[in-house]
Amino acid sequence: MNKNNKFTGSDVKNKFTAYLLSSIRGKRSYYLKKKIRTANAEISVDEFMQAEMGIPFEESLEQRQKEELLFQEAEGVYPEWDELTDQKLVRSLLRLSEEERKLIYQHVFEGRTFPEMGLMNCHPTYRIKGIYFYAIRKVRKMMEGR
Repeated sequence: MNKNNKFTGSDVKNKFTAYLLSSIRGKRSYYLKKKIRTANAEISVDEFMQAEMGIPFEESLEQRQKEELLFQEAEGVYPEWDELTDQKLVRSLLRLSEEERKLIYQHVFEGRTFPEMGLMNCHPTYRIKGIYFYAIRKVRKMMEGR
């Protein structure tokens, strides 16, 4: 066939070409529909594990929120004190001394370095690091004890 869609060749050749194009369109359509069907039918591994293990929806939602916070922290984005939703973490932080809470706030939320914090709090850098890491250890210990 040419640009004007006039008959230029054999009738068999034209019918065969039309058949092939129709067949290809049908196969492509079937493939795309099947792909959409399987995508809609699939469930994520997390959902499957929840269904298998019987984890309640609220617990899985809470777990997802914690994971999102961890991903944000890995990227350097930290929540404000008012945005903390994990009550156990908040209680653990409130059990710390005022100095420990202040150092955690300065390092985590304000993004200050240990030498800067040492100058601000009139302590040597090694002392600031010691207080900070001891406070983090205490928080972790309190978070593990259920």
